[in-house]
Amino acid sequence: MKLSKNMGELDSLLRISLGLSMLGYGIAKKSNFSILMGSWKVAEGITRVSIMYHLLGIDTLENKLNLSGSREFVLDPIGKVVKIDDME
Repeated sequence: MKLSKNMGELDSLLRISLGLSMLGYGIAKKSNFSILMGSWKVAEGITRVSIMYHLLGIDTLENKLNLSGSREFVLDPIGKVVKIDDME
C-alpha cells in the first residue's frame, strides 16, 4: 500500500498543534494513551499523511474557496460544488 500526501496545510498545522497539546497533557498526567495519540497526530501533521483519510478516500490537499467572481464554493473533501444561487 503506497500512501501519498492527503492533508492540506491548515489540517496539518492543526494536527501538529493539537497533537503537541495532547502530548504535553499525556506527559503531565502520565497517560500512555494521550502520549501515543499526541505523538501519532504530530507525526501525521509533519508527514501530511493520514491513514484514516486514505481509508475513507478523503483528500484535503487543495481546499478551495473560490471567491473570484464565479459565485461558487468548491468543497473538495466531500466533492461537492455549491452555487450561491442555489443557497438563496
